[in-house]
Amino acid sequence: MNCEICGKSTSNNKICDRCTRIINKVIKEVGPDVLNNIDDCKYIYPMIKRVAIGELRTQDVINSLLKGETD
Repeated sequence: MNCEICGKSTSNNKICDRCTRIINKVIKEVGPDVLNNIDDCKYIYPMIKRVAIGELRTQDVINSLLKGETD
């Protein structure tokens, strides 16, 4: 099975361990209430993928999500 975010091979999960750690860090910083207000969390998958390959930082994803809360 492959990770839904980065496409790397994973044992039995839909999301690999690295992407799971990134998502958990984002959730810890923005809080679950912010993520609950998002209709479809899959729209952040491209940003998580960019963090996994080194194009973005986790803080960039957090800032983007928090900015959406203030708009």
